[in-house]
Amino acid sequence: MDTHLIVFILSLAGFAEALYLNYECRKKRVPVCLIGNQCSIVWDSPYSKTFGVSNEVLGLIYYAAVAGVEWLIFSGDASLQTMTTELVILVGGAIMSFYFMFVQWRLIKAWCFWCTLSAVIVWMMVVARFVL
Repeated sequence: MDTHLIVFILSLAGFAEALYLNYECRKKRVPVCLIGNQCSIVWDSPYSKTFGVSNEVLGLIYYAAVAGVEWLIFSGDASLQTMTTELVILVGGAIMSFYFMFVQWRLIKAWCFWCTLSAVIVWMMVVARFVL
């Protein structure tokens, strides 16, 4: 299977997750924490926004951007500009995911299932694209 297709599919999974989180945020509800019970601690922390934007909205933008770029590449646009955009988006997402995991571990000292799942999806996209 083409690595761009794998990354595209993973980006759709990440988008769906971020969409669920955004839905819960708009309803003013804490998402169901599938493992553990610390999602509300992370959700209500000052770190739930980055530059004033909710992290799930940033996730929607990120995953949509990845899906768009992967769709372009998968459809035949393998220009240097498109490939560079893909690299910047994927590496930038991985760096942000490491940051958010650090925030949960060292600053909030609580773990959110959904935040961790999102980080795993981002890292899986990077591994699928640059390691496989």
